[in-house]
Amino acid sequence: MNESDASDNANQSVSTRFYHLTQRHRHWFFIAPALLILLAVVIYPILFSTGVSLFRVTFASQSRPFVGLQNFERMLSNDDFLQSAFNTLYYVVFSVSGSFALGFAAALLFRRVTAGKELLRLILIIPITMAPIVVGLMWNWMLDPLFGLVNWFLGLIGIPGQTMLAQASTARITVVLVDIWQWYPLVFLILEAGMATLPRAPYESARLEGVPSWLIFRRITLPMLRPVILVALLLRTVDAFRTFDIVRVMTDGGPHLTTETLSLYLYRTAFTFSKLSRAAAGSILMLLVIGLISAIMFRYLYREVELG
Repeated sequence: MNESDASDNANQSVSTRFYHLTQRHRHWFFIAPALLILLAVVIYPILFSTGVSLFRVTFASQSRPFVGLQNFERMLSNDDFLQSAFNTLYYVVFSVSGSFALGFAAALLFRRVTAGKELLRLILIIPITMAPIVVGLMWNWMLDPLFGLVNWFLGLIGIPGQTMLAQASTARITVVLVDIWQWYPLVFLILEAGMATLPRAPYESARLEGVPSWLIFRRITLPMLRPVILVALLLRTVDAFRTFDIVRVMTDGGPHLTTETLSLYLYRTAFTFSKLSRAAAGSILMLLVIGLISAIMFRYLYREVELG
C-alpha cells in the first residue's frame, strides 16, 4: 500500500467518524438556537437579578456593598409589598377562574354551532388580538363617568353614573373583569382545539346506551380533557401573575394601592425609588412563587396523563 492510499484511507476514516458523530448528536444542531435564546433572555437575567438582590444597588450609588439576604427580609416585612402580593393573588384567583369559566362555556357552546363557525370564532377571539395597553385605554374611555358608554347604558335603566375606577370598592373587580374579557379567548382556543381531538367512539356508545348529556360531560369529556384544562390554567395563571399593562393604564395601582400588582410595585421600586436591589429581590420571590405553582400543576398534569 502506497502513501496516497494510506492517506485516502485515513481521510475516509476521519470522515466516517465525523459523520457518525454528527448523526449521533444531530439533535443539538436543532435545539442549540433555542438554548442560546433561552440563555440570553431567561437564564442570564435571572442570574443577574439574583446577584443584584444580594447587594445594595441604586442608580446613583458608587459603591455596592454586599448585604446578603437583607433585601429579601426588607421586602417580606414591607407592608406595600405584602399588599401588592395580596392584590396579585386576588387578581390571579378571580381572573383565572373567570376567564376559564367563560372560555370553557364558549368552547362548549361553540361545539354546538353548525353554521358560521369561522366568523363566530373570529368574533370571539377579537379581545386577545388587542394589545393590553389598547384594551386599558379603551375601557378607560368606556368607563368614564361623564361620557363613557357603560354609564350611558346604566343611565338608560335608571342607574346613576358610577366612578368605578376611582372607588376602592369597585376598582379591583373592574380591572379583573376587563382582564377576563381580554383573556377568555385564550382559554376558548385551547379548549376548543382540545375538544376537536377527542375520539367520537365513547360519545356514540354513551348515546346509544341513553346516557344523559350532563353525565357524558362529567364522565367522558372532563376526564379526557383534563390535561388540556391544566395547560390552559397554567398559561393563564403565569400570565395573570405578570400583569402590568392593564393595571398601569387603567388605575396605576390606585385608589389607595387597591389594584397595585407585584409587577407594578416592583417597577415603582426600581425606576421611581431607585431601589434596584430590593426590586430584584422582590422579582426573585415572585419567580419562586410562580415556579412553585407551575411545578405543582405540572406534577398533577403528568400524574393524570400517566394514570390515563
